Amino acid sequence: MGEIIQRLEEWFPIRHHHPIREAFPLLIATLLSQNTTDKNSYQAFQNLRSHYDVAPHVLARLQPSDIKPHIEVAGLYEIRSRRIIALSKTVLERFGGDLDAILRRPTDEARQELMGLKGVGPKTADILLAFRGNRPVMPVDTNIFRVSGRIGLVEGRNYERTRAALEKVIPEKKLGEIHFALIQLGRDICKPRRPLCTICPIASLCAYPNKTQE
Repeated sequence: MGEIIQRLEEWFPIRHHHPIREAFPLLIATLLSQNTTDKNSYQAFQNLRSHYDVAPHVLARLQPSDIKPHIEVAGLYEIRSRRIIALSKTVLERFGGDLDAILRRPTDEARQELMGLKGVGPKTADILLAFRGNRPVMPVDTNIFRVSGRIGLVEGRNYERTRAALEKVIPEKKLGEIHFALIQLGRDICKPRRPLCTICPIASLCAYPNKTQE
């Protein structure tokens, strides 16, 4: 894995931090990113932020009809608008609007608390832990599942098994940058169909190209 990490660092710009740095906006942006493209989720978040302060005390007072037009581009806007309001109310009621209160807890405790929020799964919890809580965790998305499987690191799409496998072989200080690099590799090269193996920087270290030639 060391050689793979080195090649990814050489190929992709090093990026350690999520562009959204505050806890609650990061939660909402991640919620909007579920089951849609990055372009659409980014546009939905920007639309929402251009009309409202993305803060629990603001969004909790809204109606779904206030939110839906701004996040429609991300899809599932009926469900997402209700969930955003419900999350805002929960964060206010349980944590006084301070989502960082959860992130100050031990990692496993914080993860369970975050996943107790409706609509927050392991990936969303780990994004908050990694990029707001500065914890040594590896959030796993569909691109990372695909790349991890193709290089032979782990079989199947079990979130916890994949996360643990990656955290075992990637140095803690590099988890953030390799998270972004693996996502970029999956988007641009290691695509679901017709992956561009001939230009992949880690093709010689990956079993997948050989499988396609069998």
